Amino acid sequence: MDLSQQTAFSGISALATPRKDNSSNAVKVGKDNAATSLSSATKVVSFDAIINGSASDLVIDISDLDSTGSTAWTAGTAQVETATVVGSISTAGNAEVIVTAADVTGSPVTLSVAVALSDTASQVATKIRTAIAADAAISAFYTVGGTGADVVLTHKGTVQYTIQGTSTPVYPANDATLNISIDNDTCAGLTTAATSTDTTAGVASAGVYVPGLDGNDFEGLATSGATSIYGLYISNSTATGGDGVTITQSTTMVDQLIPAQGVLQTHDPAGGLATGDITIEPENAGPCLVEVVIVSS
Repeated sequence: MDLSQQTAFSGISALATPRKDNSSNAVKVGKDNAATSLSSATKVVSFDAIINGSASDLVIDISDLDSTGSTAWTAGTAQVETATVVGSISTAGNAEVIVTAADVTGSPVTLSVAVALSDTASQVATKIRTAIAADAAISAFYTVGGTGADVVLTHKGTVQYTIQGTSTPVYPANDATLNISIDNDTCAGLTTAATSTDTTAGVASAGVYVPGLDGNDFEGLATSGATSIYGLYISNSTATGGDGVTITQSTTMVDQLIPAQGVLQTHDPAGGLATGDITIEPENAGPCLVEVVIVSS
C-alpha cells in the first residue's frame, strides 16, 4: 500500500448572532476545519467493531495492529416462538391475539383480527400473521413467519450493524415472557391457545466483533504493526441515547468517555502520539458500534 495525501482534519466553530440593539452581522467563533499533513506516515488501518456486554473489551494491539487480547465474539441465537391456531370459525367476528415481549413498546400488544365464517385454522393463522407483521412495535424486533396453522415470531436482534458489507445482528438473551396468545373475541370456534412454545431459546450476542482489525491493511497485506502513531480517530457511532464507550491507553488516557455519537481525535505530524495498546469497552453493557482509524509508521 503506497500512501499519499495523508491528512488529518480538525476544527470547531459556531456563528454568534449579536443581540444588542442596533447590532447586526453574525460573527464566527472558533476554528474552521483545518488540514494537517501527516506526510511521514506510511500505514493506515481503518475498521469498525461491535462491542456487546459489560465485560467485553476491544483491545487494539498497536505493536501488531490487530485485536490480540479482545474478548472473543459469540454471535448469539435468535429466539423463535411458535403459536398454533386450533379450531375453525363457527361465528364470524374478530379473533383476539395478544403478543407479549420484553422489548416491544406497549407490550402486551392486543390485536383484533377479523375472521370469516368457516375459516380454517390455516386461514385464521394467515390473517393473524398479516396482522402481526403490520404492527410496527412488534415488527421492529420480530419477523413473522409460519405455515399452515402456525404463527412464528423470530427475533431480528436488538440492533443490526453492517460490518464489511454484511448485516450483523446483536441478539438479546432469551425472553422468558415472550408469548403469543390466540382466542375468540367476537368470533366463535377457536380453542383457546393461551401459551405459545419457545421453539428456539435466544442466546445473547457477546464480546467483540472486529473482522477488519487483523494485522493487515485494506488490501490484505501485512502491516507489520506500528512503531510511531501520527493520528488516531475513534467514533462512537452508537445511535443517540445509546451507550457510551470508555478509552484507556496505559496512563495517557484512563476511562476517557466517548458518548454515543461522540468522537475522539488526535494527531501529531511528528508521529509522537502514545504507542501503548488501546482498550475500548462499553460504559455499561452496550451494544456499541465504534469506528477507528489509525495512521502510523
